[in-house]
Amino acid sequence: MENKLTGQEKKVVEFLSTQERVKLAYLFGSVANGKEGKLSDVDIAVFLDESLSKKERFSLQLKLISKLTGILKTDRIDLIVMNNAPISLNYEIIKANHPLLVRDEGQKIDCEHRILSGYLDRRYYDKRWAAEFLKKVAERGI
Repeated sequence: MENKLTGQEKKVVEFLSTQERVKLAYLFGSVANGKEGKLSDVDIAVFLDESLSKKERFSLQLKLISKLTGILKTDRIDLIVMNNAPISLNYEIIKANHPLLVRDEGQKIDCEHRILSGYLDRRYYDKRWAAEFLKKVAERGI
């Protein structure tokens, strides 16, 4: 992998491996695709144990951000909890195809299948809505 995390990726993976409630983790965004710039942040997504409440997920997210900030020595970290994220963002995460941690390959396949299926189901309606919206803007103006 040729990006900003190359030297520190092992530490990130080692840390995430100690967090039993983190079931999957992905790197995505500009750092994952090697197009980072001076203002780029490090985009990391985690899929947490589904038995956690929203409050527990939020608390764990804060803990993970704090630890990752120390490991990566930057506060430019965007940590996404996939359990709470919109389907379109989850699709972008898995599309980058850069898993950092996979505890169970079957769970990864199930998770990615749900995301892809949901995204493809919605895409038709999203495109249709966008076309209708643009048509109305063209007719009436903004």
